[in-house]
Parts: sequence; C-alpha cells; structure tokens
Amino acid sequence: MARGTGILAVSALTFSLVFPSGSWAADNNPVMDSVEHALVVTVDRNGSDYTYNVIANGKAEQFYTNNKSFVAEPGEFVSFKAKGSRIVDFRGNVEVAPYYHEKIMAKNTSARTLDLELHGNLQLSNSYSVFRVENGTLAPQSFQDISVGAENVSVYYDGAGQGNIVLLEGKTPVNTMRVGINNNGFASLDHTRLDFASAGGLKVVDKKGNWSTDIAAGMNVALVPGADGTHVSANGQDLYATNNRLYVYPASSSVPVQILTFKRAYGYPAYRGDFEITPSATAGKLQLINEVQLEDYLRQVVPSEMPASFGLEALKAQSVAARTYALGDYESSRYAAKGFHVDDSTLSQVYNNSAENDLTSQAVEETKGLIMKSGDALVDARYYSTSGGYGAAKHEVWADGDGAFPGTPLPYLNAKSYVYDPAQPGQLLNLNTQDEAALGAFYKDLSLTGYDSESYYFRWKVGFSATELQNTIDSNLSDRYKADPTAILTLDANGNFVSKPIPAGGVGQVSNLYVSKRGSGGNMMELVIVGSTGTYKIEKEYNIRFTIRPNKAYTGGADVSLQRAKGGSTAYDPAYVLKNYTILPSAFATFDINRDANGNLISVTFYGGGNGHGVGMSQYGASSLGAQGWSYDQILNAYYAGMSLVNAYQM
Repeated sequence: MARGTGILAVSALTFSLVFPSGSWAADNNPVMDSVEHALVVTVDRNGSDYTYNVIANGKAEQFYTNNKSFVAEPGEFVSFKAKGSRIVDFRGNVEVAPYYHEKIMAKNTSARTLDLELHGNLQLSNSYSVFRVENGTLAPQSFQDISVGAENVSVYYDGAGQGNIVLLEGKTPVNTMRVGINNNGFASLDHTRLDFASAGGLKVVDKKGNWSTDIAAGMNVALVPGADGTHVSANGQDLYATNNRLYVYPASSSVPVQILTFKRAYGYPAYRGDFEITPSATAGKLQLINEVQLEDYLRQVVPSEMPASFGLEALKAQSVAARTYALGDYESSRYAAKGFHVDDSTLSQVYNNSAENDLTSQAVEETKGLIMKSGDALVDARYYSTSGGYGAAKHEVWADGDGAFPGTPLPYLNAKSYVYDPAQPGQLLNLNTQDEAALGAFYKDLSLTGYDSESYYFRWKVGFSATELQNTIDSNLSDRYKADPTAILTLDANGNFVSKPIPAGGVGQVSNLYVSKRGSGGNMMELVIVGSTGTYKIEKEYNIRFTIRPNKAYTGGADVSLQRAKGGSTAYDPAYVLKNYTILPSAFATFDINRDANGNLISVTFYGGGNGHGVGMSQYGASSLGAQGWSYDQILNAYYAGMSLVNAYQM
C-alpha cells in the first residue's frame, strides 16, 4: 500500500514558515489571517525568498517568506498566521500528511468513492477537493477529472479515514483504454468462468495477496468463481483462491492472449494487453477488463467496425473517428463505476469481433494519435453503416443528458444531402424533407444514386399485415416505455400526450399511424399509433425502430422479408432479401397504408433508405468517397464539417 510523506512526483524543496521577532510582523498592524492544517504541495526558492503553494480549506493558496529558521516539505500539514500572502508566524507542529498513491480502478460519482488498486474502496469526505499540480502551480479540478486507470493520483485522507484532498500530478496521459469484455454474443459482462492461454506463456498475479504463478506456453489457466473466492487452476490442479483482484499478463507482450470460454465472429478471440479479473456484482460471476494501449485497441476495433474491402482512405477515416469516439467515452466516465472506459459491444464500439488484418492495421498506424476537434472540444464522432441519401442532425436523434428532446444542436452534426440530383449531374439533391409526398417518392425511387449507392441498404421496403403490425407494437412498446418513459406517450382526455404505462392488453386494433414530426434530414422523430385502447406517440428514432420490428419473433406467424436494393436499380434484388431482420433498418422511411372497402387497416408497407441512426459518418459513403480519390481528411470533413485534426499524444 503506497503511503508516504509527500507527493511522489513533486520535488521536495524547502521553505520557511517562521518569521523572527523584531521583523515587520511585529509592527503596528496586527491584522492577520490564521491558516490551519494546510497541505504543502510545492515550494520554490528565489534567492532568500520562498514561495509555496498550499491547499487549505479546499482552496489553493500561495504564500511567501524569506525566513529560514523553519523548514517543511511537500506532503506535510502546517498551520501558520499570515498577513496578506506573507507568513508572519508558524504555529504548531508539522504533521506528515497520510495519503495513498495508487492506481484508480473505478469511481462512483453518486457515492463519492474511489476504488484504489490495493487499498480498495475509499470514501471521500463531504468537503473533499480536487486539484492538479503542474509546473509548480495548483489548479482546481473536479471529480470528473479523476480518470479511471490513472496512476498520477495521490489521495490524502483525514483522521476518519476519508479522502479529503485528491491531487493529480500533471496531466493524466491518455494512452491506454480499459475495455469491459462481454461474454458470448456480447450478451453480458458477467462470466461464469474464464480460460486463458498464450503461445508465449502467461503470468497470473494477485498484487494485494503478494502471489503469482507462471503458466507455461500453450497451457490453459482457468479462473472460476467459488464460495471462497476466485479459483485459479491449471492442468486440473487448483493453485490458488482469493477474493482479491487478479491479473493475467502475457509473458511476452508481442504474443497475444487467447480466451477460450467465449467466441467472437472469427472464433476464440486473441487479445493484446493485460487482463483484470474481479468478482462481479452478480453472485457467482466474474468481470473481465482488458487494459490495452490505445493504438492496439484500435487495431481490433477498426476491422470489427469496417471491412478491409472498403479501402485504405475509408479505413483511415474510420481509425480517426474510432480514436476520437474512444476518447470521448474516456472523458465522459460513463462506465467509471464499472472500472472501464468502453465496453466491447455496440454500446461503445465493437472490439475484437473480427481478426486484425494488414490493411486495417496500416490505417491505424498511418493515423497514429490523430483525433478530431471542433474548437477546443472533441468531435462527437458518431458513425453508422449506410445513408439512404440524407444524414440526420444529432439533436434530432438523441436527447441531452438531462432528457430534453430534441437535444442541443451541434453545428458539425447536422442534416445533409448525400444523394445526387438526377437533373444536375454531380450536384447533391435538395429535397423538401418535410413533404410526405416528396419523401414517399424519394424512398420508392430505386434509380437514385449517391455516396452510399453500393450498399444494399440504400433502398429497402418491408410490409406488415394489420395483425403483424399490432403484434410487433404490442411486443415492444411496453418495454420501450420502461426503458424511456418520457418518450412513449399516451393521449389523455385533455388532448395532451403524457407519459403513462401502456395498457396490459396493448394498443388494441390499429386503425391508423402517422408521422407527427420529422427531423431536418427527413428521419422520423415522432410516430403516432392510433389503436382501439388509445392513441400513442413514440418519440426518437431508436424507440420507433425497436417497436416496428420486421421479425417473426415479434410479429408472429410467417417470416418477415426485408427487400433491399442498391442505388441505380430498377427493382429490389431477390438475392439480398433478409428474413426477420432485428429492427427497422433506419428511421429514414415513409409508409403506405392499405385499407379495405370499410376503411379498416389491412396492411402497412414501409419504404426507406439507409441502415443506422444517420448521424456523423456513413461508412459506405466513406468507402465510396475513398474509391473516388478522396483522402481520409476530406472524407472526415464531409461528415464532420470544420473539424481539425490534432495529435492526442501532444495535447
């Protein structure tokens, strides 16, 4: 356990705290300030003058003196009287300030706790403060600025054992990613057991328990949760059991580690970097974190998010976008309570679902460190599969953190046309995206071409009978209400849409549906469903797509066929029909309602374009632009207008 008498990364300079009798301190102006229990952080000597920075009562203060009769060191608590910024009298004894200097493994904002690597969970006091010391100066920081995985942190604690001062020593380097690893099929972060092997051998370590063992090359080692902790075994022999955090390291950093208890698309996955294994919050399960260099992380993200066939320039654009997105997750701390920066699924970016290949690794290497910024802020580097001709504005797809929808606009993530105007070759089409008739014609037109013409999601259609439509709505709408209750609304007696649970019997017989609001790119923002039990409004494209699901698991009965076509087609391609697709491919869609002679709804056919949320970079579009000779930075500027490229390692 790292404890000590001072900040490890700060030079231990001396300074004076006693002012001698007969000095100006004994003059006729007795007004003085008393400073109690101040933590000395840095000291600087200039001739006979000493200037030092302290933290007192949660504030950074600077004082000076030229007296040498008392010396204190950084990392000590002192008390004194000062007139203005000058020490006039030292009082009391110097105390060594107790602290922990350990890696931050997790943090919980609401509980105000830090998980330290060896000490474990540390509660911060009600009056805690956070500062960063750099180049001899102190700057106030916040809890948000404490990074999971950081090793440049000292936490000073009080007599009750609670942390009261958190000191960050310089900027926390952003060069590693901590990745939460899901089990088979990315279903859950909980693992029933973990088996590791490496052609270069392994080392399993319990740092807190001061135990380790070496595993020979090619030999499997199993970690299995038990009543008395996590059991480590090899060759059928139980080697160790502990409730402490365990680490699995490759004996050679150049040889990857394979995990044999779950599979990815290419088989049993092989990982770069190190592993941490802790008991999960779910009894009898383990949590797995892969800590890996940022560039190595990208080597296993880029091939999982974009095929090598998309070309080098598109892959380089993907590398920059993925690196930027990863650092956005890092800064957000959204997984901090779980101890990692990103997970390995679509909730962050898909990681290590496809094997590394030479071209994707080249793209990562040739853009090493490059990220996008807009002004001083990271670009929100969203990306998706295919545009059907228009992109969406971010604020018209996602709510703000406080739940407000539409959210706050970002100037570089606005709606744009990516489809060519047939009447003006080489020019992009300017469509009235709020005109339902124009949109209907647009999404039924298979002959159009654009950035994404080569994708079979450029145009699609799918039909539902009245029963299938009612079934998929009833199968999913209550779940969407539970997940996002402020976005699933019911029309009340006063004519207002209010948040209200969906009736147990569902929406009843559907008599109508219509789009009540579209985004500036034409994407559905609000879909109203009129049923026999009430009228319901679904807000946000995600909720719409996860309610109208073209899958027989939700519609009941026969397979549901999603027909698809590339741009420039004359008909939907029968070779590329998808059966029982998971969700509606995008919210860029219109629909035709078929009714009987009595006006009853018989069926609904959706016509749409694109695949994904539509915000930021279209991956198929990037591939097309790269094939036309666009460089990766030109591609990025097409999707994140006005972005600038900077090196993350030189900020």
